[in-house]
Amino acid sequence: MKNILNPLLLSLVLGCATKETEEAGPGSIDTGDENNEESEVVWDDNRHATSVNFMSAYTNGTDLYVVTTLGQAWTYSGGSWTNIPTEVDKAELSGIWGSGSGATLKMYAVGHDGMILRWATDRWEYTDVGSAAFTAIDGDSASDLIAVGGAGAWTNRSGTWEAQTSAQHKFNDVWYDGVSAVAVGDDGGIGWYGRDPAEFDDPDEEGGWIFDDVPDTNAHLYGVHGTNQTNVWVVGQSGTVLRWNGVSWTQIDLGTQANMWSVWSPANDVAYVVGQNGMAFRIEGNEVEELNTGIDNVLYAVTGTTEANVWATGARGVAIRYPSQD
Repeated sequence: MKNILNPLLLSLVLGCATKETEEAGPGSIDTGDENNEESEVVWDDNRHATSVNFMSAYTNGTDLYVVTTLGQAWTYSGGSWTNIPTEVDKAELSGIWGSGSGATLKMYAVGHDGMILRWATDRWEYTDVGSAAFTAIDGDSASDLIAVGGAGAWTNRSGTWEAQTSAQHKFNDVWYDGVSAVAVGDDGGIGWYGRDPAEFDDPDEEGGWIFDDVPDTNAHLYGVHGTNQTNVWVVGQSGTVLRWNGVSWTQIDLGTQANMWSVWSPANDVAYVVGQNGMAFRIEGNEVEELNTGIDNVLYAVTGTTEANVWATGARGVAIRYPSQD
């Protein structure tokens, strides 16, 4: 699911790549909500001692792989962290996709100014497609991926990276299962791929995508994930959480105005959501359970393999795992 060598500075008012970093100052900390320190901490803290932000993650059940604001890639395995040289140090990496492990490990990372990295057995190979920044990447296989960002939506389905849409349509995140895709952006903007245009009144179409807005939502949308076209979850600004059931949107009340940056859905009706102030939630249907992380760092990404192996990563090298193994 991006070669200027600057630290990542992202703001809510920008049109894409809007994830805030803690280096941005007070704006990255929601003073209206804090973790409930009185409840039991249910995550294991496996943070790495670094000042860089872990923006996106992939786990295969055994190992964790992350990309960072300064163009770094790290893996956590057997209780320790190891750097994976990228040769693009200090460039911004904001999204990672992966599958497999060991000899079958496949990964792609995306970032600043059209940057795409491909894992080639034992090293990263770098490609610059000459576009604006990419913020996220997802897909069903290494040969069928969609990357999104200020450059719109791109795909490698033909064997080379090609634009599906113009840069007019900017996205912050994408979920793609090889058949259907949903991409989210600012001001409630959303892109659908794989849906029938007949389902829309006067659809705005380009490259197989249909561009729409979530009804009654003006919030910037930062994260999206799902299991199929009838179970899609979206999160964003001011505690926004939305679920698409294939027919209509339902809004879930988290009881907070903190920004939510990422969502991961392991099964129908279930989602894990993370965001500002180290906040994390498990949602099943309309029932919301806060999962105390014991930290106040911003969490930018959540992913997993099963509900017994959920990871969240974030500001200043944070990597936490749920449920706690202690």
